[in-house]
Amino acid sequence: MSPLTALWHLLNFIAPPLCVAALLVALAKGLVWRQLLAGTSWRRLWAECALLGVLGQIAALLVFGVDGKLPGYAIWLSLLSLPLGWRLLKAG
Repeated sequence: MSPLTALWHLLNFIAPPLCVAALLVALAKGLVWRQLLAGTSWRRLWAECALLGVLGQIAALLVFGVDGKLPGYAIWLSLLSLPLGWRLLKAG
């Protein structure tokens, strides 16, 4: 495998949690919990969600041995939503 191919594999591996984190934070801060999340910056919340999402995807890869299993998606989506839930519990 060439270095460029390895880079594309890595980028495609981490892209789903990064994009889902951006979508989740945009919906949470823009539409649903605008008042409660006003004190938290968009970038900080996205970085926390994205980091835990990527770690969840890595954990799912280590547990199941392959990427793309439905329980693996549940793992990284659960971890991805933790920072948002924690902020809402603190604010509410």
